Amino acid sequence: MPRLVSSKSFASVIYLFPTLVHCPTCDVPQPMHINGVQPALYCGKDTVFYQCTKCGNETTERVPTQ
Repeated sequence: MPRLVSSKSFASVIYLFPTLVHCPTCDVPQPMHINGVQPALYCGKDTVFYQCTKCGNETTERVPTQ
């Protein structure tokens, strides 16, 4: 079961990741909203859930924990 992250912690996480992520639908880097972060449960990498601000496509990315 994923751990809950407080909104204060979540707000500081937003600045640790790039805001431009490649959108497979638009096929170019687009500004993305971070919809959520799942703590590292596999190989020490967090899963970040992004949503494209232009087309609304959702994508995920595994990033190393700090």
